[in-house]
Amino acid sequence: MEPLVKSFRPELVLYDAGVDPHQDDELGKLSLTDDGLFKRDYFVLDTAIRLGIPVATVIGGGYSADLEKLSLRHTIIHRAASAVWRNRSL
Repeated sequence: MEPLVKSFRPELVLYDAGVDPHQDDELGKLSLTDDGLFKRDYFVLDTAIRLGIPVATVIGGGYSADLEKLSLRHTIIHRAASAVWRNRSL
């Protein structure tokens, strides 16, 4: 991702942190775990912030009858953002 971002230096990254790639998603086919979604989100946020590019993110996707689990998946982006913030603040 870094070479791509450096090639055109965006002023802002708009990131749709969709959870439909989750292994338990009824429509997604990528089979990511909760940890996999966290690592993806952390990577995207950390890379952009390290390069000095602000990030705006939204939640998206997620097709599951279990609304409690789906809701928890949608909080992963917030946990990843908190982790990036903590690690950058050290």
